Amino acid sequence: MINRMLSVATAAVVLCAWAGGALADTDSAAQQEVWKVELQQWAMAAAKDDSWLETMVHPNLHFWETGAPMPRDKASLKHWARYTNENTTTLEQELFPISVTITGNVAVVQYHYMVARKNFKEERETVTGHYTDILMKDGGKWMFIAWEGGDDPKK
Repeated sequence: MINRMLSVATAAVVLCAWAGGALADTDSAAQQEVWKVELQQWAMAAAKDDSWLETMVHPNLHFWETGAPMPRDKASLKHWARYTNENTTTLEQELFPISVTITGNVAVVQYHYMVARKNFKEERETVTGHYTDILMKDGGKWMFIAWEGGDDPKK
């Protein structure tokens, strides 16, 4: 089981690193730095490494996931991360960057994603979705302070 989780995590990191190349040729070093934060967060979440919640999320985080009745905060994110980790496994994922806009210490990142995952019943599904993430550079480090998005509606 551990070997399988490690191989899934490794595959996720490789896929994310490959997807990050789309920004490498045309965007500034600051934009590439922000995109690397995005890739790292997705890789850590796929590996069920919740340490990103403390190291990459600003205490004042507020976000609104697609399908959620209202915005949530960091405490809610931490609460539901535990549930997601127990009930969902990421098999593959790929991120498709659209834009990274930086003004001062604020970055707005827009991207599309595709994820293959399975639930606690071992049912597999592939979903697509999109996010607009807002990061703030605080103490020299980019941290998530807001986002909006999620899985596209099922057809």
